[in-house]
Amino acid sequence: MAKPKVSPIPVLVEPCQLADCKKNFQEYKTLSRYGHSDAMYTLAEMYRLGYGTEIDMRLATKWYRRAAKYDNPFAEYKAAIIYLQPGEEQDIEKAMKYLRNANRSDLPQAAHLLGMLYLEGELIEADIEKAKSYLTKSYEADHPDTVALLSDLSAIQLDIQLKNKSELAQIHQANNSNDAKKVAAPKGEMEVIEVRAPELQEVFVYHIALLRKKTPDASRGTGTMLRGRGCGEMISCNSETDRDRIRDFLMSTW
Repeated sequence: MAKPKVSPIPVLVEPCQLADCKKNFQEYKTLSRYGHSDAMYTLAEMYRLGYGTEIDMRLATKWYRRAAKYDNPFAEYKAAIIYLQPGEEQDIEKAMKYLRNANRSDLPQAAHLLGMLYLEGELIEADIEKAKSYLTKSYEADHPDTVALLSDLSAIQLDIQLKNKSELAQIHQANNSNDAKKVAAPKGEMEVIEVRAPELQEVFVYHIALLRKKTPDASRGTGTMLRGRGCGEMISCNSETDRDRIRDFLMSTW
């Protein structure tokens, strides 16, 4: 298995030195110093991508690690990748700890990487049963890398296919029973609703405003399943669209 590496910056996410980008960078830097782990994670991404600042992998690594201390699953995943790299910073034990924590937060990228590590057995001892468990979990979360991989893992694929066939049969039976209750769609003119996804700047403005109103992670008890993290402060606890928008922007760059 090839060692995990930082991917090139995708076309959609580019270094930015515009005034708004620099302002966003300073806002996240301030919020990070106040103790918001989501801000720490975003600040690390900005250092890595050169968004509002110069690219600085040393500072990116520093802030990934700090955010990971507060059980931020995205930061844990990326800190794990850093620790898996060959060199002075390599620490397989720490990397596995971060990945397991991120997996417990149901981050599919972490489950996929754990599965690959146990499957190949290059950096850790191979364990096919653990590989199967983790890869099945990431497959069921529709992680694209796992979906592509399963074409070569017939045993796991067969198990999941059998499960899916059973579920599809139940859905088909339920649909048939509801056919009599269906009402024909109205004919004639239909209203067309145009939905515009907010620009990245709007997302950052919203997230910054949200964090400003919340207490930093380490300052109080929480209402989430993650130690030290309040639901209102987590990107992953916000609305589905907000969570996906910010997560897709930040996570797609690796």
